[in-house]
Amino acid sequence: MDQQIAFRAILLIVIVGYIVPRTYYRRKARRGSRPDESALQNVTESKLRLALLGLSGLSADLLSVVWVINPAWLSWSSLPLPDWLRWVGAPLGAVAMWLDYLSLRTLDTNYTETLKTKKNHRLVEEGIYGWVRHPMYTSFFALLAAYFLITANWLIGALGLIYSLLIVGRVAYEEQMMLATFGEEYVRYRQRTGRFVPRLSQTAERQ
Repeated sequence: MDQQIAFRAILLIVIVGYIVPRTYYRRKARRGSRPDESALQNVTESKLRLALLGLSGLSADLLSVVWVINPAWLSWSSLPLPDWLRWVGAPLGAVAMWLDYLSLRTLDTNYTETLKTKKNHRLVEEGIYGWVRHPMYTSFFALLAAYFLITANWLIGALGLIYSLLIVGRVAYEEQMMLATFGEEYVRYRQRTGRFVPRLSQTAERQ
């Protein structure tokens, strides 16, 4: 099989494998919300940041789909990455799918599409959230890195980098919201978990 065809097939699997569980849990969370349930919105996140997040993330997704359909359409922004490096994108894509699925399954109906907490929201500390506070964001980083490496496209890589930097900046707002909602409970939780990856001390303690 031609390597380019293999890369296209792998990226298609990653995209579908990421979207399908996310769509299922998004719908499940919507169905699990009561009509009279209010949401405590985090209003500190600017409209510009939200717009840039949406634009960069959606553009990276759509361009990756375009590349799967026909890489020649984006040949003007291709990079001469070595094949061995492009193959690294495959395990990164698998990690992204796995992390996102675990995050969504653990959150279940606590999952929200925007930066907010529900009225009866609880602090999820089990499963993967017992190790990492933002595993879903870690999955985003892995997915966008997989996009870049598999496509060997600098435009997709640049959009992914912009989105990732915006997400890193967003975490400060999100943790302020969680502190305001859960207080000392969240302080203790933050002290024993890593932000995007497990703490080394935490990993050693569990061995």
